[in-house]
Amino acid sequence: MLSDKGIDTMNSSFPLKVILLQAFLLFATPAALLCQETTSCARKLEEAQSLYDRGQVEKIPDALRECMRSGFKREEQLAAYKLLIQAYLLDDKIREADSAMLQFLKTNPEYQLSPTDHASFVYLYNNFNVKPVLQLVLHAGTNLPFVTFVDHESVSGTPTPKEYKNKLNLFISLEAKYMVNPVLEVNIEPGYSSFSLSSSELLFDFAVADYSEVHSRLEIPVTVTYKIASFGKLTAYARAGAGPAFNLQTTAKKVSFDEIGVKNFTTQTIFNVDRQDSRIKMDLFGQAGIGVKYKIPRGYVNFEVRGNFGLYNQVIREGESAGILESYGYKDDKYNLNDMCISLGYTQIFYKPTKRK
Repeated sequence: MLSDKGIDTMNSSFPLKVILLQAFLLFATPAALLCQETTSCARKLEEAQSLYDRGQVEKIPDALRECMRSGFKREEQLAAYKLLIQAYLLDDKIREADSAMLQFLKTNPEYQLSPTDHASFVYLYNNFNVKPVLQLVLHAGTNLPFVTFVDHESVSGTPTPKEYKNKLNLFISLEAKYMVNPVLEVNIEPGYSSFSLSSSELLFDFAVADYSEVHSRLEIPVTVTYKIASFGKLTAYARAGAGPAFNLQTTAKKVSFDEIGVKNFTTQTIFNVDRQDSRIKMDLFGQAGIGVKYKIPRGYVNFEVRGNFGLYNQVIREGESAGILESYGYKDDKYNLNDMCISLGYTQIFYKPTKRK
């Protein structure tokens, strides 16, 4: 006879066992069903092959229909499509064979014929054409800005060249590519770039003016890429083009004026000054670069280095912010804004299979 303590122990552990059993069934049942479905579809493929061997090709579409939607592994699906197309052709159902081949090529646009492919499958395959109609490339990386055509200005009246320092910045873009021919592509690439520039200037031989600025831009270059050479899955290419760049925001992050060796002098500093009124709204830039891309299923992995070279002076003298910053010992140089960009990319290719006329 169980003691009261034994009964209490059994009752307290019983709900825990039930919960664990329910949890096991919750996770195990879908896995078991998936395994059963996969096994069932593999068996149906074997049965369809047996029907084909016996010449009962008219029964093959019904035998494969359910698993064609889902259930086949990749290699099984390839075999099933080939068997289905051959069955339609032997049964003189040309329209159905065309439809099955079209669906096969939508699912497997980069399929390459194998020596083991049946002659009827090869014949129909060669009656179709698969073209890459569009490529979308996501680029992400960094750029290093630099200035050229600098016209030095200074509050001291006798300009001394500022020492410009550059920092790495964010670059991201989405590129759409259209293939003109096997070696030439036309591209449009909206993208976002940020540029961080800083300068330091010695004033009157006893003071230093430090300045740092951040640009945010929307760039839309239109370019042409040319395939230089291919080495297996690796392709080298060159890029050239031009486009507009729209100034989204320019901010002076920090401006400071510091007198060297002057006792009891407090450095004067101002932060986060909006410089939009002192910068042009739109620039035009030329672009040139080189890159390599590595072929992967339905796309590429890209690595690219490019240069962007601004055509216009960035500075507007009449801006109100320019007058504010002069009281902190800083005056804008005129300059053109350029950058060297390094990026990685992923290309997704979109294909369109059609029957040859």
